[in-house]
Amino acid sequence: MKTGGRKKGTPNKENPLKGYLRTHSLAYFEPKAQVDEKGRPRVIKYRDKDGAVIEEIHLKDAEGKPLVISDFDVDQMLLQVNERVNAELRLLEFHTPKMKSVDVDMAVQERKTIEDRLLELSKDDEEDQD
Repeated sequence: MKTGGRKKGTPNKENPLKGYLRTHSLAYFEPKAQVDEKGRPRVIKYRDKDGAVIEEIHLKDAEGKPLVISDFDVDQMLLQVNERVNAELRLLEFHTPKMKSVDVDMAVQERKTIEDRLLELSKDDEEDQD
């Protein structure tokens, strides 16, 4: 018998912070026009270890219009290949169940008949009586 607490089927209370974080996270993955402050197609600058620009990529299509991609995709473009793979693997942890290792005992057990078991049990009784 349940004597207290919530009744079955009662939903959890809404957490405003959780809702804000969910909205913010979804917006990060939502495609949008990649533009700078002036509305022009955004430019990604690849820099070397010293901070010097080694390459610029203009996020625009063949007609010069801003690309419509998510901020996540832009951030992925800025990462090195190994960093990009690590980021993808970490994201997969949220969507793919982890596999657990399983120990398997492969020892072959001798199958005993009922007669064998009864004989064994009767011997145990005889030893206890001695």
